[in-house]
Amino acid sequence: MNFIKKNNIFNYKASSLEKFYFSILIFFIILSFFITIPTDTTNLGISSTNLAIGDRPFYINNTLKGYGYSNYSGNILYPTVLKIITSISNLFGADEYSKLWNTITIFITSLLSLITLRLLRASSYLIFNEKVSKISCCIYILNPYTYFYSLSGGITNYIVVGVSFTMYLICYLYKRGSLITNKDSLISNIFINISCIYLSLLRPSGGIFGTVFLIIILSKYIRIYIEKRSFNIIRFANILITVFGLIVVTYNFKTVLNYSFANVNIFLNEKGYYFGYSRELLRSKLKIDNINILENLKMALYYLSWKITDFVSGISDIRDSHDAQNINNLLPFILRTSTGIFFLFPINLFSFLGILLNIRLIIKTELWIVLISSFIAISPSLLGVAMSRYLIMFFPPFILFAAKIINDTLQGADIS
Repeated sequence: MNFIKKNNIFNYKASSLEKFYFSILIFFIILSFFITIPTDTTNLGISSTNLAIGDRPFYINNTLKGYGYSNYSGNILYPTVLKIITSISNLFGADEYSKLWNTITIFITSLLSLITLRLLRASSYLIFNEKVSKISCCIYILNPYTYFYSLSGGITNYIVVGVSFTMYLICYLYKRGSLITNKDSLISNIFINISCIYLSLLRPSGGIFGTVFLIIILSKYIRIYIEKRSFNIIRFANILITVFGLIVVTYNFKTVLNYSFANVNIFLNEKGYYFGYSRELLRSKLKIDNINILENLKMALYYLSWKITDFVSGISDIRDSHDAQNINNLLPFILRTSTGIFFLFPINLFSFLGILLNIRLIIKTELWIVLISSFIAISPSLLGVAMSRYLIMFFPPFILFAAKIINDTLQGADIS
């Protein structure tokens, strides 16, 4: 298979940045064997007695399924991985709170992190150039959450690598000159569908990404098929493969609808504070319950301003919307807000500018499909809960354009 032989990114020589990141990651993993890193709830690292994988009671528990709650449960893939890790640990007389369990879990997420870096490097090189590729890698390496989610063993890196792989395939197809018609597109489309199915097995947001992505791809295949007005086995196969993938993805999403609705309800009724203002009080003040059209319009504008500002600040971790005074550990709160203000927010701003100033390129390369799918996947955060981890899961395409605008700024290049 030419796609595998000629374009296997794992045959590329490791760059100095990849070696540097690998060294830092190994250092933190070894260090975590001796000390724990505190989080809002418990701690990270191999020596943790209760590894902070995120929503741990939801993903691994003593219910009949072994995950989820009595009234709803989540997607099956991540809990299955945790079950396998537990089974392996049990063979050596260890349980899910042991150092062995932590080591295996952290090893997997760290490996996924390394793969993501390679995919990000390759994608940015295919679309732009080596300088932008290096900047993309630097953004990824300098992001504190890159290490946090590697050392937590949580689901985030599982999502990130799937999004990165899908993005890489689009970049590869652009470089090869066709998204639709050649043999490479058929093999790539198989991998695209596998990636979307994989994401739909992880989280509802992954299902949203996969559904949007495959609907767009399917519509393009059908449009090309109709325009050509002649039978072509590759185009026909692409349609069949994408239809099958879309059916699987939507079915996976359907199985967790109760989970999704529960999260939406949480989003709509989030407590805590919005820049010091009680959310519950703010909701009560912004209710539209009178017949004054101008007053209703004003309340609607206030509400829209609140949600947009909350979303932008939330995904950058620069506001106190989650009742932070109830958190015992001060260090995680300080690190999170500092990361938000001095890293995530500037990168998000660069990304927005990079996307805005490269619209033509985004359309030409078909990266708009990845960007739209990613944004729609995180858009439920507009309802109320916006946290950086929801963005980090779909961060790779945004890193690409943040790197592009930084490179253009440094070089003084023409970005028209």
